[in-house]
Amino acid sequence: MKTLIILLAILISTCMTSDQTNSDQMIHQGQLVNVSVEKVLYHAKRKENFFLKFKIENLSNRIIGLDLTNYWKVIYPNQWGIYKKPYREIIDEERMIPDTVINEVQLIDKYNNQRLTFIKPNETIEYYRDWNGSGEKVELADKNSFLIITVDGQLLLTDGKTVAQIRVGDDEDKRAIIFKYPITDRYLPEEALIIHKN
Repeated sequence: MKTLIILLAILISTCMTSDQTNSDQMIHQGQLVNVSVEKVLYHAKRKENFFLKFKIENLSNRIIGLDLTNYWKVIYPNQWGIYKKPYREIIDEERMIPDTVINEVQLIDKYNNQRLTFIKPNETIEYYRDWNGSGEKVELADKNSFLIITVDGQLLLTDGKTVAQIRVGDDEDKRAIIFKYPITDRYLPEEALIIHKN
């Protein structure tokens, strides 16, 4: 019995550590797609700024096309900071205003001419977007502190008939990605879909 309790404690501890360092955070749940962020900091060997991985899951029974052609018109890491509590007590973040008018004809034309990034039904794609900063070192040395990265931006997508715009809104619980100690750091995989500056 004592051995069983010890094994259960080890299993629970392992699961908690795994959830803390490798979990995904859902930032959008919709009818066509779900969007989540992996709680890992990715690095390129020749770039100082970190990247976040964004996962888009196609929930529909049609092929979805995403417009990932514009560096500023995707969902991206917007601000980061180290905090003593798992939330931002003071918010001084500058944000870009998403498009208020969408050229639906142009987006559907891109879909029909294979100029979008496509996701088959029930499949997921991942893209990586860097934090557009000045190369500051992002590390969490204090076990009692939290790294919080807020995401912002928009995604335009279509199934060839309807057009949708995902806007990362003002829901702090969804857009604030909270990292506990220890942070997981990885290099970008070779086949990574990276959103580059235009």
